[in-house]
Amino acid sequence: MKIDALVAEITEITDLTKKLEVLNYMEQQSAFMLWQLEDEQRIDEDSRDY
Repeated sequence: MKIDALVAEITEITDLTKKLEVLNYMEQQSAFMLWQLEDEQRIDEDSRDY
């Protein structure tokens, strides 16, 4: 639901340059969050192997 609300808010931005900046920022943040999650998952799986 929060993501849908964020998408709706971004959709309302009329300045295309600003919209692109926001979307690029969101892409960077989500990629970093995904990397962190995958790293935590690897650490968790490695700890189970010992």
